[in-house]
Amino acid sequence: MDFSFSEDQRELRATVRSFLDRHATSTVVREAALEGDGFAREPWQRLIGEMELTGLAIDPERGGTGASFVEVGIALEELGRTLLPVPYLGTVVAAGALTGAVDSDAAKPLLERIAVGAAAAVALDAANGAPELSGDGESATLDGSVAHVADGPHADLLILRARAGNEPVLAAVDLDAGGVAVEPLPTLDQTRRQATVQLAGAPAVRLGGGAAAARARDLLAAALAVESVGAAQRCLDTTVEYLGERVQFGRPIGSFQALKHRCADLAAALEAARSTAYYAAWAVDGAPEELPELAPLARAVCGESLWRVAAESIQLHGGIGFTWEHDAHLYFKRAKASELLAGGFRAQRRLAAERAGILAAP
Repeated sequence: MDFSFSEDQRELRATVRSFLDRHATSTVVREAALEGDGFAREPWQRLIGEMELTGLAIDPERGGTGASFVEVGIALEELGRTLLPVPYLGTVVAAGALTGAVDSDAAKPLLERIAVGAAAAVALDAANGAPELSGDGESATLDGSVAHVADGPHADLLILRARAGNEPVLAAVDLDAGGVAVEPLPTLDQTRRQATVQLAGAPAVRLGGGAAAARARDLLAAALAVESVGAAQRCLDTTVEYLGERVQFGRPIGSFQALKHRCADLAAALEAARSTAYYAAWAVDGAPEELPELAPLARAVCGESLWRVAAESIQLHGGIGFTWEHDAHLYFKRAKASELLAGGFRAQRRLAAERAGILAAP
């Protein structure tokens, strides 16, 4: 079986990278994240209009291009390189969750909205809270609150894990609807803002039961894994470049054997993480029966790799790596915030072990 990227996939990567090199520079990211409200609106509109990236995995009949989750992963990896503050992660995970629930008549118009530019956020972990879904059909409503919704301040839709009685369900709510209050939160990672969403009789759509909610959570884990690989690769690239330029004792410090070994160890760990991430991304469409085990494992492996590379990047940059003016702290904050967003790496490994039958569920 050939797991290499196709010519079309390589072309997609080159196109997205070229676009981001022009429209997602460090200056653009900093102005939006550190000086603005955490939303790079102009690049986001270009991603929707010129690039049509939000519709990658949506069926053509719903306004998308019908690509697989691997293509979505390529876009996520490239966006992870830049940390561009746009709600792409939640939007494509929501699109994937809605595609899985496409038999629901209510899911189809939501997919069409995303294909034409609506932004979405997701809250799929029980730790976020599980509002109560009451009623059915057009009379369904949600009551409760959802905490730490990534990209919540800038989303139009929210796909969330709720409960109907004692049963978990997957639901959707329009964040502009009555009965919805979005409260922005101060966050460690300013490139991905969060919000608390209060729901009081908010009109909602039921998309599926516990299986749909679990699959959506796995999609989020796979998406975070690929995004983390992109961020880690950017950290390593900038670090290696710096080590080749910084001169000490009359020679570039990158020529010192100890630093070579540290970078080689990071590169080896990152390559293992990339393979794990894209295996999980491929499994979304190619082997969905394997995704429940692969997704949390990939999330843990790739998140830990980003954490390690980001921390080493700060150290290897020396004094400048600790300054506000250098971008290293942005990647370090993304690494920590993404870890917490996924429930912690240890929890992800435990979940993978439980699903694989290696460890008994508590």
